[in-house]
Amino acid sequence: MHPGNPFQQLGELRDAVLDTLAMERRRPPARAQAWQPALDVAVTDAEYILLLDLPGVKREEVQALAQDGVLRIRGVSGDPEAAGGAHQVRRERPLGPFVRSLHLPTDADLSAISAKLADGVLDIRVARRQPQSTQIRIEIGS
Repeated sequence: MHPGNPFQQLGELRDAVLDTLAMERRRPPARAQAWQPALDVAVTDAEYILLLDLPGVKREEVQALAQDGVLRIRGVSGDPEAAGGAHQVRRERPLGPFVRSLHLPTDADLSAISAKLADGVLDIRVARRQPQSTQIRIEIGS
């Protein structure tokens, strides 16, 4: 640390925190622990688009449920077989059960949701309801 330069100290502290986080990220999850797949959310005028990274996960191992404004995605990432009886010496890809839950916005139309799993990405589309503008005149009494 450089005692005379607080910006240098802040930069070094930031680097130390990022290094620590990177080390934690490389640590494989415990088999019994659930992991969370990476999630991107985008929005258009017509729909919400959710993309989850699920490399190597089979469609029959994934379940998506929308209820009471909450979308839950759960499943299991299987243990890939090593080719030719090779011994695993390093594992960074998460294995075991996973779960992601998120609250959908109030304009999400739960009756119009679609999902597909292709190339290791779960693509969920949730339609948006068009806002209903209602004007009510309120009488003000004395």
